[in-house]
Amino acid sequence: MKISEVLEMEVRYRNSKFEIPVTYGETVASMMRKKDLTNKQILFCGNQRYYDLFAEKLRQFIPKTSDHEWYITPNNRYCNTMNNFQELTRFLERFRGSKQAIFFGIGNEGVMELVAFTQHVTPIKAELCLLPVSLRSFAQSLSFVDQIVSDKTMMTVMEITEAPQSILFDHTLADQQTIGKMVDLLTLIRCGIVCDYSFLQSLYLNFPTREELLQQSFAAFSETLLNYYGTHSEQLRHFGKTFERAFFQTENGSLLSNSMKTMFGLLFELSWNVVAGNVHFNFKNFMIWLVRLGFPIIVPAGISLADYGQQIIVLAEEQPLLGLNQIGEVGAEKIPTQRELLQTFEVYQKIVTEIRGE
Repeated sequence: MKISEVLEMEVRYRNSKFEIPVTYGETVASMMRKKDLTNKQILFCGNQRYYDLFAEKLRQFIPKTSDHEWYITPNNRYCNTMNNFQELTRFLERFRGSKQAIFFGIGNEGVMELVAFTQHVTPIKAELCLLPVSLRSFAQSLSFVDQIVSDKTMMTVMEITEAPQSILFDHTLADQQTIGKMVDLLTLIRCGIVCDYSFLQSLYLNFPTREELLQQSFAAFSETLLNYYGTHSEQLRHFGKTFERAFFQTENGSLLSNSMKTMFGLLFELSWNVVAGNVHFNFKNFMIWLVRLGFPIIVPAGISLADYGQQIIVLAEEQPLLGLNQIGEVGAEKIPTQRELLQTFEVYQKIVTEIRGE
């Protein structure tokens, strides 16, 4: 696949349950100018960093006949906690009035889930418009599944399935990130693992080094995500998630940032499929590529992989994993065994040692 800029485009995105308009290839400012915000009560729900970046810029698009408020969340991935949900619900009490309401979610995945869940359950009739700022939050907005999680364990407390009225994606915001862009690449890698091996190979060819990853635009992948999430959103949403969330249940799991939990969750579920499921894949070359891109592959010594494995099994017994028949093809549900996970971790550690010695 040749990476190039995309034209301004509005498409009808559909999955198995919903169909909505998605606009991409434009800036936030350009898309906001097209929204009818006359005589509205407007809620902007966003992470602190996006409030700092956009509050003044967005203010210029608010007509004098409209009112607007900001609800600001922490910057971390799981800002869709029960505490934030309760606070946002109380915050919305000021929204009862005669004007039509419109909710804008602008930020990371947690914001997409928090504002969508709240809009679904609030008695206020409001239009919901999502403005994801990264490929991973764009992917979340396309899943149409939104959760509220516990404040400590990040386990799901409540979940709904609902679609926003529209999604506006400004890819230039994703291109401006550094660490964030690396985490976005994991979203694309997940698409290759679950949906299309040839796409995974194209990522390897297009981003051979960290420099090229950071320099190249992700613009061309907007349509890619629309296609893959339109047909495989459930499988994509789940792959790596159990292995990620097990770190929250593991002693010293806090040694890993949320982004690193996401990365290791993806790596270990892929490794488990390769080792225990005999999936044909050169996992060592894949790891060497990640190292070249700047990803950390060493699990902190303070985290017990034996304990981590136990937590994976507990979570998988509640919701079995979708094993891979091969890279790019999901198979039957499976629950990892302790023996499989120990073997997976041994193989993983052996590969890490070999890479460090080369």
